Amino acid sequence: MKIVQITPYAMDRPGGVQSHIRDLATWLRLRGHDVRIVAPPGDADVPGLMTLGACRSVSLHGTRFELTRARRAELADCVERLRAWGAEVTHLHTPWTPMLPWQVWRALDLPSVATFHATLPATTGLDPVAWFLRQSAHRFNRHLKAVVVPSRAPLAQWRAAGADPLPRILPPAVDLTEWRKAAEQARPGTGLRAIYMGRLEERKGVAVLLEAWKRVHEERPDARLTIAGSGPEEGLLRNRVIHSNIGGVSFAPPPDNAAAREMVAAADLFIAPALHGESFGLVLAEAMAAGTVPVAAANAGFATVLTGAGQGLLVPPGETWPLARRILDLAEHPARLEQMRRWAMSQAQRFDIATVGPSYEALFAEALGGTRLPNKQ
Repeated sequence: MKIVQITPYAMDRPGGVQSHIRDLATWLRLRGHDVRIVAPPGDADVPGLMTLGACRSVSLHGTRFELTRARRAELADCVERLRAWGAEVTHLHTPWTPMLPWQVWRALDLPSVATFHATLPATTGLDPVAWFLRQSAHRFNRHLKAVVVPSRAPLAQWRAAGADPLPRILPPAVDLTEWRKAAEQARPGTGLRAIYMGRLEERKGVAVLLEAWKRVHEERPDARLTIAGSGPEEGLLRNRVIHSNIGGVSFAPPPDNAAAREMVAAADLFIAPALHGESFGLVLAEAMAAGTVPVAAANAGFATVLTGAGQGLLVPPGETWPLARRILDLAEHPARLEQMRRWAMSQAQRFDIATVGPSYEALFAEALGGTRLPNKQ
């Protein structure tokens, strides 16, 4: 098959969607397929990448994303090249993010599937943006061979909006090989080591983590927390550490992929305190493959990954004391921490490309067959 993956996110920007696209494309090529990736401009060196259009970063609902658009001439050139190459099926990623995926999809007019990665924020009143996104979802649902969501978190919103048929659930597909290698190469350290890695924005809950960490460090002065990332909250978070006298905290800039694996594998705990808006827990799966035990907020996306024994690693979003207590419990019981480490490494395999990839391969093949895929919850 000749598959076109279309994303509104530049491929050089760190993110779970980009990892999913890159690793799925690599796996599909190993299976004998050919893949092109259409994305906004960036500096990424990704096989099969075709950059297109321009993007502008905006802030909405406590997070940042890109608005993308291609000019008519460059869109026509891209579509002509894809048709000459022999494109057969398209895979759109978060196509309701305006508007590059929609432009390319409409111009190509091929059998298509789409993954809606995002969970929309809950609203109590009229939200024009959320209304627009839901209307867009209905439109895509009528014109696509299949709609995919990564977990039950966004599925519940589709059900509430009356979508028919409902999307199928299919987790992101990422290659965890290098994360497992990082676990093998990690050196044992002294004292409790924890890490947060990701965007420094309000919805990620890092401020909650700092309040919890103050209690952790008071009881365990040898504990160390690394906060790796950047974002609009960085200055406020650094000031909070200073003015609240929170010990054992260091900040680091966003690492590249190799450094990220090394940093995560060197930690005992991976802290993910996101308040809302998580459709899946790809960062949790990566940390688990690296042998690092996650402690995460119990939003629906993270709960998709931390099932079974992992439910004990979930804490109420936005609450500092339960988060501090869970960290301290694991620090005070090394045997329990090691037990959860072994569980985490085994659980991560469920989300590896070797496990999930065949389902995506079947998805594209069925789309080419011309039939609407069944709902497989």
